[in-house]
Amino acid sequence: MKALRLCCLAAAAVFCLTGCSGTQTPSENTQETLVVHQALPLPDLSVKIPDTFETTSSEHYEEYYICDDASIIITEDTSGAPYNSAYDYAVSALVQYEDMAHSVTDVKEDVVYSGKYAVQTLEFTYTLDQNDEYPLHSIIGYMTDSASMYIITCKSSADTFESHREEFLSVLQSAYIVK
Repeated sequence: MKALRLCCLAAAAVFCLTGCSGTQTPSENTQETLVVHQALPLPDLSVKIPDTFETTSSEHYEEYYICDDASIIITEDTSGAPYNSAYDYAVSALVQYEDMAHSVTDVKEDVVYSGKYAVQTLEFTYTLDQNDEYPLHSIIGYMTDSASMYIITCKSSADTFESHREEFLSVLQSAYIVK
């Protein structure tokens, strides 16, 4: 069970680190089988997406949101339920990011509130390989109802992140679990 959870976390980290809007050239390696968490629309999670973001899809996600180089990806993990702590899950996810990325820097932890819900956040800058000249920057929110872990990944290039910060925070602060 623990191995399955780690595999799911690793797959989620790959998706979050690499994004969904890029295209592959024939010379790039592709992974044949991917573990994908259920992506929006999730009937038990409500999130307000800013009007500046357009809905799109990919082979990995039925629905996610883009604006320029920024993306918002919302997933649900039920593989390790029950979840007792969004903080513990976030710490485990950060370890996965550190293992998979070339570098992870400027890590910040925080909690933002969406009504009565606490959203544990991780914010960091990362590069995928040593030749990566354009680092990415993410703020990822984690919230749980014990049965599911909801993961809201907001990312863009490090150069443009500040111009999207308020939109990303508004997304995290709008999220709530519908019961």
